[in-house]
Amino acid sequence: MRLRTAVVLALWALVIWGMFQAVGGLANHAYTRDVFCPGVNLGPDGEEHPSPMRPGDRCYPDLDSNETRTFDEQRAAQRAERGDVVIGSCAFGVGALGLGALFIQSTLPERPPRHRWGVRGRRERGRV
Repeated sequence: MRLRTAVVLALWALVIWGMFQAVGGLANHAYTRDVFCPGVNLGPDGEEHPSPMRPGDRCYPDLDSNETRTFDEQRAAQRAERGDVVIGSCAFGVGALGLGALFIQSTLPERPPRHRWGVRGRRERGRV
């Protein structure tokens, strides 16, 4: 496999992976101001409340474990998901720019070789 083919495949993989990361991060409420609980949201009164969470609520993201998150912990976990959007967007951009550069480079005409001005290329002094 030629080096150019390997680079093109790697850049396409980067574009596809970045797109899935960015879209997946956006789909998980990454850029909303509200704090959402993926599991059961219990209010300060102990009753189940619908999302979005409010300060004082407790979130049980997984019903099989005893893990609980406060409002601030859930907001921090939700903000950590924003990293997927940033990383995915950067990977998508780098891959797309690389593919664009390779496309432009392949469509440009080849430059003629430049002459090296060595001893053979110059006229010797004194001779006409």
